[in-house]
Amino acid sequence: MDILSHTFSGLAIGATTINFSKKGPIYNCLTVLTCGLAAFFPDLDVITQWSGFDSVIGDWFNLNESGKMIYHQKRWFSHHAFFHSVWMAFIFSFVVFFILKIHKRGLSAKEVLRRNKLILISALISYLIHVFEDMPTPSFVWGGVAFLFPSENYWGGKGYVWWWNNYDLFLIIISVFFLNVLLKCFTLLAKFRTRLVASFILSIGFILYLNQMLNRNYDFN
Repeated sequence: MDILSHTFSGLAIGATTINFSKKGPIYNCLTVLTCGLAAFFPDLDVITQWSGFDSVIGDWFNLNESGKMIYHQKRWFSHHAFFHSVWMAFIFSFVVFFILKIHKRGLSAKEVLRRNKLILISALISYLIHVFEDMPTPSFVWGGVAFLFPSENYWGGKGYVWWWNNYDLFLIIISVFFLNVLLKCFTLLAKFRTRLVASFILSIGFILYLNQMLNRNYDFN
């Protein structure tokens, strides 16, 4: 999947989450943005493709290969490796927790966790959504993603969808995002079963996504 679809997938999770929250608008915006960043973060490993990678990072670490070669390997910092693992998802969520703990210095870790469990759980899910979205893409040179890194087994590589131009899937993703944002903004609905409606929107989006993905009738591998 392309980075825009990944990012909006996280934003959609965040937009769903804020309908379960009783926090203020600033905190809710922070939740949505954190989820978007979480879904974006796994592709940080594509820095190996940047034009200045070899001359800057490559020199710093005395790498013997170019970034383009590293990208297509199975080293821990190659694409679909450590950054696409379940452990990195937990590390990202821990970093979010650590930042929240610094911001609330007077609170114990347990209290910070209790007050911010929604944003931490949604950030974890958003990160994993990116990883799961990459599993149905072609195996290419990796054979999937290193979900249980450092295991040498790579998960996915099914070839159900291509890496980009999945416009129907992107439309479903942004629809879930905007509908849940509107649900939160439309204060009249807040008096009713807002959480139920938000869950329904996310569930329908998930079902439609799977239906579209599994009915391509073409092996992209």
